[in-house]
Amino acid sequence: MPSGSESPGDDYFNDLSQQPPEKTQSGRKNSGGLLNDGEGENTNNANANKQKRIACVVCRKRKLRCDGEKPSCGTCKRLAHDCAYDEVRRKSGPKRGYVKALEARLAQVETLLKDQNGDGTNKDGPTANSLDFNSSSIHQPSLNMATENGSLSAGQGNNHAMEAISRLASTSSMPNPDAFAGTLGDMSIDQQGEDSFPWEMIGLGLEEPLPSQDIMNELHQIFFDKVHPAMPLIHRPRYLAALNLSPQMRPPISLRYMIWCLAASTTDKYDGMHSVFYERARKYLQNDEMRGHGEGIISVGSCQACVLVAAYEFKNMYFPRAWLSTGRATRLAQMMGLHRLDGEGLDVKQCIPPPRDWTEREERRRTYWACFASDRYASIGTGWPMTIDERDIMTNLPSTEEAFEKSKPQRSISLEQALTPNGASSLSPFSGVIVLSCLFGRNLLHLHRPTPDDNEDDLNGEFWKRHRSMEQILLNTSLAMPDHLRLPAGIGDPNIIFLNMNIHTSAICLHQAAIFKADRNKLPTNVSAESKVRCITAAAEIASIMRMISHMDLSAMSPFMSFCLYVAARVFVQYLKSRPKDQQVRSSLQFLLTAMQALRRRNPLTDSFLIQLDVDLEGTELESFTSYAGRTNQYSAVVSVSSFVSHPMLDHLLTGFGRNK
Repeated sequence: MPSGSESPGDDYFNDLSQQPPEKTQSGRKNSGGLLNDGEGENTNNANANKQKRIACVVCRKRKLRCDGEKPSCGTCKRLAHDCAYDEVRRKSGPKRGYVKALEARLAQVETLLKDQNGDGTNKDGPTANSLDFNSSSIHQPSLNMATENGSLSAGQGNNHAMEAISRLASTSSMPNPDAFAGTLGDMSIDQQGEDSFPWEMIGLGLEEPLPSQDIMNELHQIFFDKVHPAMPLIHRPRYLAALNLSPQMRPPISLRYMIWCLAASTTDKYDGMHSVFYERARKYLQNDEMRGHGEGIISVGSCQACVLVAAYEFKNMYFPRAWLSTGRATRLAQMMGLHRLDGEGLDVKQCIPPPRDWTEREERRRTYWACFASDRYASIGTGWPMTIDERDIMTNLPSTEEAFEKSKPQRSISLEQALTPNGASSLSPFSGVIVLSCLFGRNLLHLHRPTPDDNEDDLNGEFWKRHRSMEQILLNTSLAMPDHLRLPAGIGDPNIIFLNMNIHTSAICLHQAAIFKADRNKLPTNVSAESKVRCITAAAEIASIMRMISHMDLSAMSPFMSFCLYVAARVFVQYLKSRPKDQQVRSSLQFLLTAMQALRRRNPLTDSFLIQLDVDLEGTELESFTSYAGRTNQYSAVVSVSSFVSHPMLDHLLTGFGRNK
């Protein structure tokens, strides 16, 4: 028994501060005492503070080490960034479903590697697959997770996937948002989550990050407000809803890039981005076509992307590309059977499943007719043969835009029915534009496919019978159109404006050819005189329509509207050569030239027509009408492209008042 001097005092057991620290099961003392390994209290407190430290928002996004200093960490001080802390700690790791998605992606990678290497192995070492970011020359780490026998077992698959996820989340070679600023201006990486864009890129097979969500939303809004009304081939609600589906079920990335491209080309804010979007859209269309046996491009979305690519290329005077893109779109539509959606015929192989409902069938109709219109305008702009034969078409014309937008089934008519005397009464604005493009195509055949029975010198010959038949169709269409398709009642719809301009433009093209044939074959003078009156009247109507819409946003109009203005202006030019004192015609010509100058800012296609008018006015008393510097070096490239096209309408469709110089 210890002595009294060694026993604790009476107050020992009442004072807790004098109690010895208790040992834990791991051999350490409680938090109030010293650690068994000899570390001091200061070390323990430092570790506790280290666990509570939160990285700032900037460092977390850029995967940089953060010292956690407040109000600004050392990294942000050094780089002069605004430093901010998010006190709410987020759960680490990928979102639900990413592991399975990554495993599916890895299975595709293994299949591709086996196809490339034969036996699925690489003689030089383990096979690896990297994702190449072209825009920043940065490579993601290898995602090869194959076992020795070339496959993933059920137990090992999750472990390998989680290891890959950890590498993706912790790698320091993630693309920096600032790296893309030089290419896409204000565009930035989508920052909905810390690791959102790598998964988007993996799922879609992308080689560069997409724009931020805010930019994508704004570009979609611009497209459906400005571009879609003139070419309504995409069902907006379903398209926007599909953007929230899994990556494999979303619209093709080529279509999305083309939508952003056309939207960016109509606004000053994103004007510097449309060429980048265009190049990427073409790249991914090519990738889809080259993947496997080419089956990746067989979809309605890819066909829509081709149509929009062709429209953009025509608008920017990329004529050889536009011609080829139009052919690609029309052939793709025919491959999918979009030309026979509403008729019975020979059974042929179907490349895509049948439409699920009326809305999907209507979207396919609109996609096909957009290809048809593009094919007609491409041919009338070059004089080259058309791809689509009207006799093969078994698809009805599109319904009204309201029925399509709200998915309300509506019966539509065929092209043949629309060309009957009362057919125009059932047309929608988009259908009206298609009917007029059909008449442009028929006019081209009227001139370029002569028959042995044409007998151009006989007013009862086949040529003049076709002329009178087409003139009657134009007259019936103009008279039978309902009030909502006329101006100014339908001035808010770009297709109604374009439809009314096309009626008069088609009449000019038809009668200019009649004037040329009548003069060459020395037919009675009244034949030529009547056609000349018809041409000058139609040109005056086009100028009147242009005055009516001069206050509107011209970027929302069809790019081919500049062709209508050019045809009218050329009629005025040829008329004034014989009657230079007609002040009313001179005023109309001056107005059209001014309107085309304004239109070319958003529609570069107008440049080629202005240059041709400049050539027509050269050496005449009317040369002072235009100050367009078509002969300067600034427009030498435009002149070169214009010379390539040579506007065959001038030589074949607009030959009544004199041929092109």
